[in-house]
Amino acid sequence: MSRIRAPELPQNYDWLNTEKPFSLKQLRGRVVILDFWTYCCINCLHVLPDLKYLEQKYKDSVTVMGVHSAKFDNEKEIDNIRQAILRYDIEHPVLIDRDFRVWQEYAVRAYPTFAVIDPQGYVVTSLTGEGKRKILDEAIAKLIEQHQEKGTINFQEFDLILEKDKAPLITPLAFPGKVLATDSKL
Repeated sequence: MSRIRAPELPQNYDWLNTEKPFSLKQLRGRVVILDFWTYCCINCLHVLPDLKYLEQKYKDSVTVMGVHSAKFDNEKEIDNIRQAILRYDIEHPVLIDRDFRVWQEYAVRAYPTFAVIDPQGYVVTSLTGEGKRKILDEAIAKLIEQHQEKGTINFQEFDLILEKDKAPLITPLAFPGKVLATDSKL
């Protein structure tokens, strides 16, 4: 069986939720999940709770990275992506994939797609669509077990400078979904 080395992430692109770009080389020893998404895709938003669950369950051995590949012009604007990160409480690094370069390097065809990279830097699987939490959870557990036996896993947590830490205080009304106006006489 041939193994495919994961293409390196561009260092000269914009990144959010981190002070500096991440490279796959520096993440060796960790399981990496690349989440190819865009903030106007409802299916991409539906998987965020699954990613948060996996990030928390495996915080010392898994790194989730969003790869924001904009479909529409307004989705390419950094501030719009930052606002989406704040609105949906995304707490992992997000690479802004200009011109679908990373999307093409990973042969992505649909939103959302997850590329799973093992601790040695090889793509081990790619999954498309919603409802993949159980499959990802099982794949991660198996990779951790295999790489513990090989001695190639690196258990450590990463500290990130999140957009919400840089932004002014976010209040419960910062991103209202619905507002109800009533007659004050009631």
